Amino acid sequence: MNSRLALVGIRWALVGVAFLSGLALADVEETLTYQGNKARIAVGKIKSKTGKCTYDMAAAVGEMLSTALANNEKFIVLASQEEVDELAEEIDLGQSGYVEEGRGPEKGLMEGADILVTGAVTAFKPDAGGSGGGLGGITKKAFGKVGVKTKKAEIRMDIKLIDIRTRRILKATSIEAKSTSWKTGIAGGGLVRDVALAGALGTYSDGPMEDAIRTALAQTVELVSKEVPQEYYRYKGKGQYTQQYGQETTPSEATSATSGTPTAATTTAPAAPAAEDMKLYTKYDFIPGDKVIFYDDMKNDEESEFPYRWNLDRGVYEVVRLGKEYWIMCTDKGSIRPKIQDAPLPPEYTVELEVYDNGPSKSGHYFFIYWIDASGSKIGEFSLRGGGQTSLLILGESKAGKDLPHRLVKGIHTMRIMATTRSIKCFVDNIRVANVPKVENFHPVGFRIYTDPWAGEGNPMLFRGFRFAEGGKSMRQQLDEEGKIVTHGILFDPDSYTIKAESYKTLEQIGQLLQDDPQLRLSIEGHTDSDGSDEHNITLSQNRANSVRDYMIATYGVASDRLESKGWGESKPIDTNDSPEGKANNRRVELIKL
Repeated sequence: MNSRLALVGIRWALVGVAFLSGLALADVEETLTYQGNKARIAVGKIKSKTGKCTYDMAAAVGEMLSTALANNEKFIVLASQEEVDELAEEIDLGQSGYVEEGRGPEKGLMEGADILVTGAVTAFKPDAGGSGGGLGGITKKAFGKVGVKTKKAEIRMDIKLIDIRTRRILKATSIEAKSTSWKTGIAGGGLVRDVALAGALGTYSDGPMEDAIRTALAQTVELVSKEVPQEYYRYKGKGQYTQQYGQETTPSEATSATSGTPTAATTTAPAAPAAEDMKLYTKYDFIPGDKVIFYDDMKNDEESEFPYRWNLDRGVYEVVRLGKEYWIMCTDKGSIRPKIQDAPLPPEYTVELEVYDNGPSKSGHYFFIYWIDASGSKIGEFSLRGGGQTSLLILGESKAGKDLPHRLVKGIHTMRIMATTRSIKCFVDNIRVANVPKVENFHPVGFRIYTDPWAGEGNPMLFRGFRFAEGGKSMRQQLDEEGKIVTHGILFDPDSYTIKAESYKTLEQIGQLLQDDPQLRLSIEGHTDSDGSDEHNITLSQNRANSVRDYMIATYGVASDRLESKGWGESKPIDTNDSPEGKANNRRVELIKL
């Protein structure tokens, strides 16, 4: 019937389909923090352009993508054409006179999508074989004495985002994912990990092809979330819209600074949530140092090579790639040391190290951060053992030993040290596991990372992101002496303006300053490094400044006229952009006294 043709990309508004039931609790909490406007999208037909992927398999990929996008609170995902046809039949039945009057669905209540996500599977290799790419680049030699046989899989997709009204292609790109018999799940993402493996894809359950598919879908969700233009986030709920479909965004609604000259933002909030849920971090008082001395971003490393910014003491170490990210893998116990000159440590400093745990079903590895003296001997250690036990030893004496409340779950975790003139504190994620007063005659000059892996298939020992930074003046001192605060303690994921929960203590200190001094007015200013285009960095830094401003207003009740926000992008560096440390120093938030 002709009326059905008008229903493409729309759904029955009376049907409340909530796809959150399969999510882990942590993922539900994360998605529920989003309070901004939503974009309405529909997933079109995913075609197959390769012989190894059948029509049914490609359709199943489309079903999983639709579910994964529905799990993202930024979107309202509308029914597919096939589902719309079924709904139309129900509507016709409701209007036929056979259904009790006033109880059947009515025409005219379906919503229309603004954007269509469509594409094709262009490569589908359940057993890719060979070497290189993803975890496929990890050959038997990389495992030293252990030795692991791996199976490999690969999928590649072409994805398009299309404005349904104008037929304009907003974005067209390729997504590629590779996996091995190691089920790391790093790139899968919480919104994809628990989506059921649909239809004809069930034959690949619990194998590397399943991981490759989930990784590709996670990348696609990330692409859609990043590339949907701001003006499409127009649905406010309860039938309210920020603007009519296709209407241009007004200057007051648009993100400031597309010209490179920042302007103060005092009106609309960013589309993304201002901050992650911070309730688990209210007792977390770690604040990263302000001047980065060493930071390994691994951007210049190569797979299968020894990490080039480290020196080897002993052991077997190699760079591997998981999805788009590089890690250091240890396959035989030993230690490595960062390539920095040994020297007395600053009076106040912080150390951070990311580690990967393969979950309670695997034996937990042993990670150690060593302090060393001028002779190269170990004089202190902070350890995370077996995914649940921690200890702090200094000058051969045990200072703290604490078991975590629960065995670490599968995923990325962070070991942290914060040393001041008064104490040494150690953390695993948001849990403080040691807090000891200053130790006399403890004079380290550097660090070593010691690792002791448990061998086993599907249980690689991985770590990365070692960051050593010097502490500085307090916020009040900075404000009184320099008229501004420079902080690296407000954290964001790459290309995101959602404040990470680890930023809690820094934000609390800023909020306290504003509450203690009702006359204090601040300009919150975001800065980036030089990666990416000028326009992108200005927009990103503006959105990050907006997020901080919004958080202060919502959390601490600061009057909006006391806070301005600006984004400078990469235009005001305080360090070089030629090194990972310089870039880390340039990524910052400044609060200028007005």
